[in-house]
Amino acid sequence: MGFALLFGAALALPAGFVIGRLGHQVEPGRSVGQGSSLVRDMFSPSIRTDPFFIDRQREGIEALERYCERTGKSCAEARAARRRLSQLEGRD
Repeated sequence: MGFALLFGAALALPAGFVIGRLGHQVEPGRSVGQGSSLVRDMFSPSIRTDPFFIDRQREGIEALERYCERTGKSCAEARAARRRLSQLEGRD
């Protein structure tokens, strides 16, 4: 029984590494974490300056602005969010 367990683990470990790498490749020529907005830079000391975070915030604000245009609701929130994003981007 112990041999079967060790044999199964010996097969599962490399198979897990191979399966884990599938579909997680970065575009060639783009380095993760250095101005790239592909993924969050987990080594960044501040999330506020991370391009990935800023891009996600921008997408959310644009959706809120579209909602405001369509329904007339949450317009004050959309304006406040746009001002805050401008501050984060350093465009006071």
